[in-house]
Amino acid sequence: MIEHLRKYTGLSIVIFAIAIIAFIITGYNGGTGRISGGQTVMKMAGRSYSDKELNKLGKGGLELVSGLAQSGSFDLYQFLLGLSPGASGLGGEDSVEKFFIGRMVLRDAKEEFGVYPGEDEVTAYIKTLRVFAGADGQFSPQTYNKFVDPNNGRLISIGLREADLRELISDALSYKKINSIIGGGLVVDRDAVAKDLALQNQKITGEVAKLDIAAFQDKIEPSEEEIKKHWENTSDTFTTEPRRKFTYVIVTPNLPAEPKAEDNAPSIEEAAATSEEAKKEIAKKKEEEKAKRAAEFAEERRKKQLETDSLVADFIDKLDDQKGAGFEELAKANQWEVKTSELFALSTPPQDLDVTQRASSRGGKAVEELFKIQETKDPLSKFSTAIPIGENQWLVARLDGEEKSRAKTYEEARGDARAAFISEKATKELKAAADEAAAKIKTLLSAGKTFAEAAKEAGINQTKAFNAITNTYSPDSANEPANLFAAARDIDPGNLAEVIIESDRSFILFVTKREVEKDASADARIDSEVSARTNGNEIYAFNSWITQRIKDAKVELADKR
Repeated sequence: MIEHLRKYTGLSIVIFAIAIIAFIITGYNGGTGRISGGQTVMKMAGRSYSDKELNKLGKGGLELVSGLAQSGSFDLYQFLLGLSPGASGLGGEDSVEKFFIGRMVLRDAKEEFGVYPGEDEVTAYIKTLRVFAGADGQFSPQTYNKFVDPNNGRLISIGLREADLRELISDALSYKKINSIIGGGLVVDRDAVAKDLALQNQKITGEVAKLDIAAFQDKIEPSEEEIKKHWENTSDTFTTEPRRKFTYVIVTPNLPAEPKAEDNAPSIEEAAATSEEAKKEIAKKKEEEKAKRAAEFAEERRKKQLETDSLVADFIDKLDDQKGAGFEELAKANQWEVKTSELFALSTPPQDLDVTQRASSRGGKAVEELFKIQETKDPLSKFSTAIPIGENQWLVARLDGEEKSRAKTYEEARGDARAAFISEKATKELKAAADEAAAKIKTLLSAGKTFAEAAKEAGINQTKAFNAITNTYSPDSANEPANLFAAARDIDPGNLAEVIIESDRSFILFVTKREVEKDASADARIDSEVSARTNGNEIYAFNSWITQRIKDAKVELADKR
């Protein structure tokens, strides 16, 4: 089947990676492939596009290409990202629209650049995709035919056919070629790459001298006039935190108590047993009974958790039906305690709201979700979703009031303004002192002093030597700058680097020796790096190009209300 098909038009990506992998590997049964038609949903470059086109070429194509990329194709992953500049994540609400728009721009570019991959090229690429490989790792016609079967194949379940898959691959190959055309002039200098890799592949020995900002801060005693002037010049940076007030419930399942620890004293039956056989049988029976009780306990906990989850879901449904009215009454009907907080800032929440979200890939505190609530005219906008917290609890909250952020008065901001004034002045003095010390050390080194001796004469007693560090070296955070290797890698032995200024300290860096390590695979590493940087240049150029093309297309989305 794959050898004889003509080109058609299709494309691709997905909404949830887990669903995608399941779709590719085990089949996807959630979609029916329904495509509504006729309604204009978008205009770009003087042409209108219907919901049918958006669903087929955008949503359906997006699911397909994302699934294929997740199955191990880096080329398709680059294609996916390259056609969706500015999308808020591959699963974001705008991902389908962004991908569809990028796909339409690519179509025009194929005509403009005359890029049309041949049928043999498309077929050859399809045969490289892991998703179509058999047990031996090679392309399997049976696996492929099952995937594209127009009656019950996995492809038809999202409303696409084999022709759409082939067109997807054609567009992916076109993307790669157009990428090379647009970025073709961005040549990478091989000699420059070789020099850069050599600098990265070296061992460096030297010393550092450290000045701490605390010594400067301790000497600064600003006057009231200086503090007030600093506040007046930067008053917009001193603001109060927004504060909010919530009424909320924290729902905890009524779980059964943990079973009491078993008495390990031997039973009468065990004590009476005489043979090893009998003792083993009794011990086995005890273990089976213990496992049974544990399973029963786990099942009881599961049931109680499901009951609570169901109650919370019903509670949310009723709140929706009642447009948020009767929050307290609905909660009390479930015998849940209703609490109301005072106004508080995100940084100082009540203890029971300062809890970690459960089952969140990004982690974070529950209170962070509460401060994301944006109240509108819709009464339901004041309510949070049911937020899973702790081990097995749920939090549902209503925003009752808010005190917006405002500029602090001088009295409120004085402490912060004083600290900021001291920090700013101390930083300037630290840099000036470091520059002065570096100049003095340089002169003393020329006179034959060691670095440690020169640093001491310049008023710096904190010095430390480092020996044969590489680009993988982890600096001593207490006594060395975070960018130690990077700062030293271009400095010739016997010289100082530029003074390194960090937030609370500065460093003067002296290099005594640099040794470039010989690498037997240097040429291969250089070739690989040249290829990677060339590819990076092409991607950057294409991204800039397609972003401008999309801007020029003046995309207009239909009102979805």
